[in-house]
Amino acid sequence: MPGKLPTCASAWNFTGVSLRLKPHEEELARSLQRESAKVWNTVMTIHRLFWFKYGIWIDEATMKEFLKGRFSVHSQDVQAIIETYYECWERTKKLHEEGHTDWRYPWRLKRFFTSTWKVTGITVEDGSLRLSNGWKKPPLKIKLPARLKGLEIKQVQLVWHRNGYWLHIAVVKPALEKVQGDAVAAVDPGEVHALTLTDGREALVISGRHLRSLHRLRNKTLRKFQKAISRTQKGSNCRKKLLQSKYRFLNWIGAQISHTEHAVTKMAAAWCLERGVKKVYIGDPQGVREQDCGRHHNQRMSQWTFGRLRDLLEYKLKRHGITLEKIEERGTSGTCPTCSKYTKQTGRIYRCGDRDCGFGGVHRDVIGATGILDLVVNGRFTPGRKLPETVFYARPAVLTPMPGHKKKKAA
Repeated sequence: MPGKLPTCASAWNFTGVSLRLKPHEEELARSLQRESAKVWNTVMTIHRLFWFKYGIWIDEATMKEFLKGRFSVHSQDVQAIIETYYECWERTKKLHEEGHTDWRYPWRLKRFFTSTWKVTGITVEDGSLRLSNGWKKPPLKIKLPARLKGLEIKQVQLVWHRNGYWLHIAVVKPALEKVQGDAVAAVDPGEVHALTLTDGREALVISGRHLRSLHRLRNKTLRKFQKAISRTQKGSNCRKKLLQSKYRFLNWIGAQISHTEHAVTKMAAAWCLERGVKKVYIGDPQGVREQDCGRHHNQRMSQWTFGRLRDLLEYKLKRHGITLEKIEERGTSGTCPTCSKYTKQTGRIYRCGDRDCGFGGVHRDVIGATGILDLVVNGRFTPGRKLPETVFYARPAVLTPMPGHKKKKAA
């Protein structure tokens, strides 16, 4: 196995923390977002006013100097909002230059806006996160989750999501070892089996059935919620309680789906790292969604998050110095490795349709992954290609407590 070379580079990792605030804390959070909205509205108004009246675009540094000390939030929050505004403005200007004139410059006044704290406004005290709001103003104190204790926090954002406040926290990730070698692997994404990997000698099939079950649970539960909500009157207490329960469930199921996707891609990245893989080719199944295979199957295809899995896998592989590249996967799962003839498959086990060949008994997704690897290495499907000697089947290790479930203490 090729050696592994450590790296000293570090990166930021972004994580979300759901907040359960007391009434006075929620009022403080709401007032902070109102004040942040005032900053955004002021920046936008001044920037546009000077252009319409004097034909001058005020630059970012001048705007920061002009608004310094004028708002009841931390100075770093004011600077972050100004930077966000100018980033949006510059991006829109570039799109207009490229001919996309339907994009509008920032123009809408805000009632609430995301509050941001940088390093100078963040303090960790006795396991709690203290977010400063300026001189002689009460700070926002949040209990820090155990998984973030001891990590260096670079930025915190207070955001509203569905029915509650969340903190988006940026922490410094530890440096990871990088792969040194020239091994190549292929990945065949699937809806039943999330990812199938092979380097020609071994293959790993990672099940996606748990991910399917979570999507199915979300569909069935949302149907029940929507049916119950449709029978209530707008503004009624019953409707409010149902909406709160619905959003609470969506937050839970969203976290479970995201956790499972991370578990799947982490397992795949670890497999590549152990085998010294330097470059990974992944099939692009975009054309599969365009086929009409019935209402239920179309729903599963529309909720198949292969793009999300690909992005997470690329992100995790990149940290180890491994590159990921898309490749057309048409015909890879149906082309026989022995005679190179295509046969449309209906089951999970491959069966060649040629009577003279009669090849079969291998997992269809393994055939697809080896077909992708064959196209990458040889540029075509080669007759009699060698298949992996060993195939491992794995399920992502995830924890899935039901909403409101509390772990029992050990006796």
